[in-house]
Amino acid sequence: MNIEFEGARASNGEDYDMNRNIVTRLNSMVDSCAPQQGLSECCIYKVPNLLRNVKPEAYTPQLISIGPLHYGDAKLQIMQRKKLICFREFKGNRMSDERIMDLVKIIRNKEKNIRQYYSKNFDKIGSMDFIEMILLDAVFIIEFIRESDDFEDGPKNLEPWMMSDIKEDLKLLENQLPFFIIQEIYDEVDRARQEFPSIPFLRLATFHFGKYTFSQGVNNDPKVKESRHLTDLLRNVMRNGVIKRRFTFDNIKLKYSAVMLRKAGVRFRVAKEKCLLNIRFEKGVLEIPRLEVDYSFERFVRNIMALEQCYKPFEAYICNYIKFLDHLINSAEDVDLLVEKGIILHWLGDDAALSSMINKLNENIGDTSAYYDDICDKMNVHYENRWNRLNANLRHVYFPNIWRGTGTVAAAILLILTLIQTITSVKSVF
Repeated sequence: MNIEFEGARASNGEDYDMNRNIVTRLNSMVDSCAPQQGLSECCIYKVPNLLRNVKPEAYTPQLISIGPLHYGDAKLQIMQRKKLICFREFKGNRMSDERIMDLVKIIRNKEKNIRQYYSKNFDKIGSMDFIEMILLDAVFIIEFIRESDDFEDGPKNLEPWMMSDIKEDLKLLENQLPFFIIQEIYDEVDRARQEFPSIPFLRLATFHFGKYTFSQGVNNDPKVKESRHLTDLLRNVMRNGVIKRRFTFDNIKLKYSAVMLRKAGVRFRVAKEKCLLNIRFEKGVLEIPRLEVDYSFERFVRNIMALEQCYKPFEAYICNYIKFLDHLINSAEDVDLLVEKGIILHWLGDDAALSSMINKLNENIGDTSAYYDDICDKMNVHYENRWNRLNANLRHVYFPNIWRGTGTVAAAILLILTLIQTITSVKSVF
C-alpha cells in the first residue's frame, strides 16, 4: 500500500515539474516577443499574403522604397543616390544646416507616433537610421511632387523613364509615410524659404495624382483632408461625393451579367456625376458613372482594396464597387455592351483583357459589409420577373430598330386583314 502511494506521489511530482517547465518556457518565449504596435494609429500595412500571392508585383515597389517596409531592399538601391542628390538640391535652396536640424527635431519628436502608423515593428532600424530615412523620403516626395507639377522644367536629376515608375510606386500601400509628418516638414520648409502664399501640400498631392476624372474638385472635402497617407488620400478622393447608403451584412450578390440583364429589359446609361461609386437602378434603368481604365489602373485599385481589407473592412467602398463590376462582367460581351453605352472607356487592347482583369481583382477579397445589396436585390427581382424577359425578347426580336419594327407592324396588320377577309368569305358562303 505504501509502495503504491509513494509511486503516485513520485508520478505527481514529475507531472508538476513538467507543467512548471512548460509554463517557464512559454513565459520565456512571450518575454522575447517584441511588444505589438498600438493598433489605434496603425494604417500602413504589409499586404496580407492571401492578397499578395495573387499578384505580388502589384504591391511591390519597382524602383523606389519609401518608409521602412522595403528599407534596405538591394533591388531598390539605385534610387538611394537619387534621394541624396535631391536632398543636396533641397539644401541648396535656402535650407541651412540649422534649418535641417529643425526638420530633424520635428521627426525626433514624432518618431514614436510615426512608428505606430506601421503594422510591423522595426526595432532593427535604430532611431538615427529611422529619422534619416524619414527625412530623406519626405524631402524626396515633396520635391518630386512640386517639380512634377512644373510643366516647363520637371524634376531635376531624374531620367524621364523614371517618372511614371516613381509616381506609381508612391501609390502603393507598403510604400507610404504618414501624411502628417510630410505636411509638417512641408510647412516648415515653406516658412524657412518664406514662400507665401504657399500651395497646401494636400492640394498639391491631389492635383499630382489627379489624372482620373473622379479626382477633380475635391480639395475641400472633409474626408480628403483627413487622409492619413497617399494611398488613403486616393481612396478618399474616389469616394468623394458618394451617396449615403447603409452598409449591411445581408451580402446579396448580383446573379446576372450585363448581357443577361439586357435580355430582361434592363437599360444601361452612363451617369453624369464623377463619383464612381454612385450606381443607381430605377425603373429598369441601371446608371453607372464612367470608368476609365488604363494599364496602371489594376495596381492602383489593388492597393486601395488591400488598404480597405486591412484598415476599413466595414466601409469597404472600393471593394464593394469592384465586386459589383465583377458580377456585372463575366465575359468580353459584357464589357462590349458597357463600352457601347459609354460606361467603360479603356485602353487595354481588347474587351477580353478588361473582363479578365476585373474578375481577378476580386480574388481572395473577403466578404465584409455590403454597399450595393439593395441595388443587387432589385436587379435580381427584375430579371426573375418572366414578363420582363418576355417583353424584352419581343422588343429585341421584332422591334430592334425602326425598319424591323415597321415590318413587324405591317406584317401584323396584313395578317389581321387576311383573317378578316377569310372570316367574311366564310360568312358569305353560309
